[in-house]
Amino acid sequence: MLWLRSLNVKPTEPPVVQGSGPSGATDTGRGRWESTTADLAAGDDPCYWPARRVAAAVRERRISAREYLDALLTRIERHNADLRLVVTVDDRARTWAWSADQATVRREGTGPLHGVAMTVKDSLSTGGLRTTAGSADLASYVPRADAAAVAALRRAGAVIFGKTNLAELCADVQSSNAVFGAARNPWDPEYTPGGSSGGSAGAVAAGFSPLEFGSDIAGSIRIPAANCGVLGHKPSYGVIPMHGHIPPYHPVQPDIAVLGPVGRSVRDLELALDITAGPSQWDSLGWRLRLPPPRVIRRVAVWPDDPYCPVDGEVRDAVHAAARLLSDAGITVDERPPPGVGLEASHLVARRLLAEAALTRDSPAAGPGGLGAAGADGALGGEFAAQQYSDWVQAQTQRARLRTRWAKFFRSYDAILLPVSASLAIRHDARPMAERRITVNGLDRPYWDQISWACLTGICYLPSTVVPVRLDSRGLPIGVAVAGPYLEDGTTLEVARILLGMLPGIGHPSLT
Repeated sequence: MLWLRSLNVKPTEPPVVQGSGPSGATDTGRGRWESTTADLAAGDDPCYWPARRVAAAVRERRISAREYLDALLTRIERHNADLRLVVTVDDRARTWAWSADQATVRREGTGPLHGVAMTVKDSLSTGGLRTTAGSADLASYVPRADAAAVAALRRAGAVIFGKTNLAELCADVQSSNAVFGAARNPWDPEYTPGGSSGGSAGAVAAGFSPLEFGSDIAGSIRIPAANCGVLGHKPSYGVIPMHGHIPPYHPVQPDIAVLGPVGRSVRDLELALDITAGPSQWDSLGWRLRLPPPRVIRRVAVWPDDPYCPVDGEVRDAVHAAARLLSDAGITVDERPPPGVGLEASHLVARRLLAEAALTRDSPAAGPGGLGAAGADGALGGEFAAQQYSDWVQAQTQRARLRTRWAKFFRSYDAILLPVSASLAIRHDARPMAERRITVNGLDRPYWDQISWACLTGICYLPSTVVPVRLDSRGLPIGVAVAGPYLEDGTTLEVARILLGMLPGIGHPSLT
């Protein structure tokens, strides 16, 4: 049975599937909560609590799982219609929250996310709940099983109550599709939250979800996190199984693509990573994953700009500001790129590898463009969609050399600060791909310059954590990326923790 609530998302109204689940549930009388959301201190809105705080409050019976879920749903009903961040709500969620409350009464709720309501990107399969990947071809697709990461979150006690908006088939730096329309930035709806996990980052920023799970192949977690003023972590490649993510449409681990968390605290990102990381279904019989602890942060590099892909002055200033904070904390900071790792050369390799990754999508909606670099029609991936096998092998060899140079660099440096994107958050652009452009420092630049800096580390499988640093001159967030050694995700998260401890914070968007 599919239980589904269709939200007010346009331009195409999703089909309504009636469910038979209970609209509400009551206590059995076996216990009660010491306080409710109405008893909380003024200004302490549970919709902006980190996930760990929610779990602790549910466990200690200071708030019930149902109360928390209802608070999020009320906020979504009030503000989501124009933002189009949450696109589907599961009517079974309140029953699950009720069950979590009963387990709490029996002192059986032991999972680290017990009773925590949260959403996930609509490219992650959810058993019994529509999963569209933003494609009209999948508008009514209902998976039979959860994606591996979603199943892990549920085992940890999370109440997965909804799905968030995204770019069609995860193939844009905006989050718009024919099924649900364009997701809007909660800081200013005239601007995009980024893509392709724009609904994920926007939902966390808007107080619709305390924690989200998105995907990233060319900045799809990092750019939205930066645009929306939240934390985002792109894990090392292969750390979290991709099984159940759409695309691809078959059980493979596509090159470069990863799943990762978006949240409000470093501890939440660490928790989500711990819950979901592990071997794929193909490797679980014999492989185990044990990531190393974070390094003691002593030396950090900074690469704030590059002539190949010039960075907006406000973004560059934010990178420098983060570097100064680390220096103030007693950390040695050097402004230098890794020797032998050029942004232009890396981007050429990225374009060839991403074009190949697009072939795993297997969808008629993907067409010849797919992912990669802009072809004649502007589609991401068109430029090298027809490359020869020898070209792809050469790109793989070049990538191996780049990975070796990064590894050598990280023998001397613990992490590196980078721009997330060359530009500030852009306004919505519904023009055909081939006509889209961006503005950087008042100059016209290619649309896909937005992913050049993200591809720099992504193609080499490096972890990267995005930290919100400040608001730009328009009042929109700017984030900075902390990249680190392969499989040392704990180190980039540790640098993010240090930065957040020194930053004043940017607050939350004011929703009307």
